[in-house]
Amino acid sequence: MTGWFATSTLGPGFWVAILAVALLLPVAIYRAMRLRVYPSAFADVHLHWRGIAISAAVVLAMGVLFWERPLTNDVAWYLVATRDWLGGAALYEVIMEINPPLNFYFTAPAIVVADLFGLSDPNGQYAVIWVVLFLCLIWCACIIRAEFGLSPLRQSLLLVAIATAIIVPSLDSIGQREYLLVVLMMPWLLRQIPERVAAPRQEIAAAAIAALGVCLKPHFVLFPLALTVARSIKSRSLRPILSTANLTFLVIGLAYVGFVAIAHPAYLSEIVPIARMVYGAYDADLPTVLGIALHETIFLLLPVLIALMNRKGRIEPTPFATLSLAGLLTYVLQTKGFDYHMIPFLSFGLMGCFWILLNSKQLGPLAAAAAVAAAGVMGLSISQGFHRNYSVDQISRVGESLGGFKSLMVLTPHIFAGPPVALETGAKWISRYPANWLVPGALNRLARTDCTKEAATCATLRAIADRNRSENIADMIAFEPELLIIDRDSEYFDEPRFDWLGFMSEDPAWAGVFEDYQEFGSSKRYIYFLRNP
Repeated sequence: MTGWFATSTLGPGFWVAILAVALLLPVAIYRAMRLRVYPSAFADVHLHWRGIAISAAVVLAMGVLFWERPLTNDVAWYLVATRDWLGGAALYEVIMEINPPLNFYFTAPAIVVADLFGLSDPNGQYAVIWVVLFLCLIWCACIIRAEFGLSPLRQSLLLVAIATAIIVPSLDSIGQREYLLVVLMMPWLLRQIPERVAAPRQEIAAAAIAALGVCLKPHFVLFPLALTVARSIKSRSLRPILSTANLTFLVIGLAYVGFVAIAHPAYLSEIVPIARMVYGAYDADLPTVLGIALHETIFLLLPVLIALMNRKGRIEPTPFATLSLAGLLTYVLQTKGFDYHMIPFLSFGLMGCFWILLNSKQLGPLAAAAAVAAAGVMGLSISQGFHRNYSVDQISRVGESLGGFKSLMVLTPHIFAGPPVALETGAKWISRYPANWLVPGALNRLARTDCTKEAATCATLRAIADRNRSENIADMIAFEPELLIIDRDSEYFDEPRFDWLGFMSEDPAWAGVFEDYQEFGSSKRYIYFLRNP
């Protein structure tokens, strides 16, 4: 009924109907469960119209702002690969992804929603993202109202601050695993602030959802670990190690590892050993990693310095500050220098600044520093704008000059030239790889290795490179892509301007495949080949 009313009466488009149903259905379920089915289980939950209104307004505003916008590169790949997986392609056998499988399961609802409501896959992903955000904000609103003892105005300001801290640092990376981590951890993080210990069922529920975020990447275990270390130091006790939340994290983490071992054994037996040998090619040098970190931390250092200089007036470090520091450490340890790896640091740091402002009775040095830091972080994030992929723009224009193309393969180690292009143009991505991620590391390491002394290592590296090449050829034979693109300015190789055609021609089968293609154009970076009719 809600969907019909929004579409036929209000007339703003079908997506508004979907959002209306998505927003109102959880509230209706909640009311039914609280008032009719399990009223005692909800005795400690304080949902209020103000929290619903703010959460709904945020999500509807984001729906309007992001609808039809391109998704970031990794999210685009997960949509492409998850659709193939749901269609029967085996993970880590036919789909060669380096990361553990949880995000495939997180992406599956987007495919289901897209098919169910006739949406594009990106819009299906956005719909799921905003529903999850809505539920997170509703949960946070309940915790704020029940635990913080704030006035209605401050409750509203805190909820808006949480939404801002989640969304603004992720403007160009909505849907990334770092974004999901922040969303899923926020209710649990709020429960760590009050002095009153939460009821066990509340702590377990919040920690269980947060643990799903932690399981998205091995590095994310640093977030609950950091808070545990901080609490152990403060209390001078090891008791926090065995907290209800930590035991919940441990149980879910072990269950997830067991699930991967049983349901996706190829990930542990094949992908992990290969990644250990070759994925280091994607590491940035230390000056680059630290330079990006300094650029992103410059504003958040200000309240830290003020607090250190004015110890009498400083507010005691909060869990937000602890997790922000953990986010910075996580970024450095990943060694990639990718901007989106800084999202948890920025989101939790921004939330820490908001917390200082909401609890400051006057605009002292610390509050002023927090205000400047918050404005700086938001300004930097907003100045970067929404996600933009220039390779997608360029290749799409080439496709338009051809009258469109139905399928493509790109020989490149970069994900931005492949799956996002396919998603944007509606073409089929025919490779089992998001990018040729095995090749740079294998060849770089091979060139640095003395094969007379380490023959076995060299043989393994050659086999890894050969595998990527032969599977490229197998995919091209099986799917016959209309458009073949060569990246002649690939990064991550020690050898500049890596010769992909020379590399591919080392397999005798390549000649028979490549003879079906004719070069029809090039740009500064890409060479385009069209399959002969």
